[in-house]
Amino acid sequence: MPDAARRTIVSDLGYLEAARWHDGALWFSEMKHRRVHRWTPESGLETVVDVPTRPSGLGFAPDGSLLVVSQEDQRLLRLAPGATTTEDAGDLSTVGIHPNDMAVDAEGRAYISHFGFDWFAGEELRETGLIVREPDGRVALQGGGLGFPNGVVLSPDGRRLYVSESFSSPVTRLSVFDVGPDGALGERRTVREFGPPDTHVVDGICVDAQEGVWVSLCLQGEFRRVLPDGTVTDVIAIPPEGGDYVVDSVLGGPDGTTLFLLIADATVERINAGFQTTARVDAVEVAVPGPGGAAA
Repeated sequence: MPDAARRTIVSDLGYLEAARWHDGALWFSEMKHRRVHRWTPESGLETVVDVPTRPSGLGFAPDGSLLVVSQEDQRLLRLAPGATTTEDAGDLSTVGIHPNDMAVDAEGRAYISHFGFDWFAGEELRETGLIVREPDGRVALQGGGLGFPNGVVLSPDGRRLYVSESFSSPVTRLSVFDVGPDGALGERRTVREFGPPDTHVVDGICVDAQEGVWVSLCLQGEFRRVLPDGTVTDVIAIPPEGGDYVVDSVLGGPDGTTLFLLIADATVERINAGFQTTARVDAVEVAVPGPGGAAA
């Protein structure tokens, strides 16, 4: 895909996570400055809410409320439609460690990734599952066999849940779970292996209408589209000038074919040292739209 097709729409930000397309707008968390933003071509960038405890994963409940993973206090927050401050929606620390990204289904059930070990304290990697928060507030750990689960996204029909594993050993992976009628997760299956975690860290993911999953490979500066059988069909390589640490993506825009790319000038070490980073949002047109197409 030629570089000329890619354009920058927002720059001079801190460090971004959790790209979402909702109600005609791009939403994302700015972790460094502890805010959630939305962007439209008409209005530009606006801050939706400040989250002093550092926002990460985002999702939307059936009533339109914004759900936010609050990373530092390991809680789920809710911003009701029209509200300006969040309210507490539950403790995630009882079943997980350092909650991160999130996917929310049509019933309001949230699938939340978490580190699974205390990375910042130097603990060794250990396999874990996903935090599942039911609409009534109950939380439990489901799935299993995941090495540092990171990006999470549901298939267009909601029957499969894809997960990127940032530091799984000996190689990083894109995995998938079948989702039962009650929202329960089945056994983990490998969709695609990438490479050793010291060179092939995988981060955020999004899905398109054909169930192709766009995977962010941070250290390689690449977004790769992976089919359910593991085939890679497309690669978007980000040149290093101005930063090529790729974090997440989402499909949106008027026709659902704009792939929004969250990109940072960063390293793992600079992120861990208090987000000594800068970030931007690029956009590129692709062939296959997001699950909702123009109506998303």
